[in-house]
Amino acid sequence: MRRKDLDHSLIQSYLTEALLQLMGTKNFSDISVGEIAERAGVHRATFYRHFSSKDEVLRCALARMLRETEGDRELLQTDFTSFIRPVFQAFFDNKNQMLRLYKAGLSGQILDVLKEYFHFDEIPDMAINCGDGDGASDTGETINMEKYRMAYRTGGIYSCLLLWFSHDMRETPEEMTEIAVSL
Repeated sequence: MRRKDLDHSLIQSYLTEALLQLMGTKNFSDISVGEIAERAGVHRATFYRHFSSKDEVLRCALARMLRETEGDRELLQTDFTSFIRPVFQAFFDNKNQMLRLYKAGLSGQILDVLKEYFHFDEIPDMAINCGDGDGASDTGETINMEKYRMAYRTGGIYSCLLLWFSHDMRETPEEMTEIAVSL
């Protein structure tokens, strides 16, 4: 049954859910746009009105996974444990799809989604002076330590996720949270 007269976000939701369902049984590379559209109950043309590729649907699906778990932004600064645990839980709840994504070599998409989750691009430019004592770096510029700190955290979590996937996600989300926070 085809769905008609739906708003943009609802159609995106149907398409991302369809992709995740298909990834539960098939490799990403074997899934066609037509299959995603059919599973979502929309025409192929509708797919292309909302997404340019199945890669874009995948990024959207990963972002939705994390957005559904996203809590108070203030926790990021004060209680990193409470902020990061939902990331591990969201991926664990979609374990089959995440492992298929990893085995297909598509886990790089997760890094972009993590940057969005941590609002990396929204970190204010609160630069500090660094360098050889004169208040500037060797180039005379100031350095935004918060952006470097967040980049370090994001990359570390991403690397922990990759290692977790390579172990078939044997550890629980709680164990992964403890590992990530202890590093």
